[in-house]
Amino acid sequence: MIFDMDGTLCDVRRIRHLIDGPGSFHAFHTASVDCPPHAWVVDAARAHHAAGRAVLVVTARSARYRHHTAWWLALHGVPSEAMWMRGRQDHRPDYAVKRDILASIRRRYRPVMAYDDNPEVIRLWREEGIGVEVVPGWDTTA
Repeated sequence: MIFDMDGTLCDVRRIRHLIDGPGSFHAFHTASVDCPPHAWVVDAARAHHAAGRAVLVVTARSARYRHHTAWWLALHGVPSEAMWMRGRQDHRPDYAVKRDILASIRRRYRPVMAYDDNPEVIRLWREEGIGVEVVPGWDTTA
């Protein structure tokens, strides 16, 4: 089971305004550690984990924020077998990053479901034959 981070597990609506172009992600990712979870998505991750399914966190966040991300997941009790992140110097669109991550995932796993909020990434998952649970809120702020 693939779970996106920002906007999916982590409710970032109140900090989306911090993204105002390239280079603005540092403030966003730093502030995200204080964002609440989308409880129903975290509950789904826990349920999949309890049922013996691998919970895979796949985020377009830079690997620079691995510690922030792991801390947030632990704080909110999100089980994860593995976490994939964007390379530090990778500035491609999220869907391109996640397409490459998916190729790596498929070497070990057979993902059948993804939880995501990004329309371009949702389209990617569907094109790849992966079911999607769409998390609303991509274009909203709190």
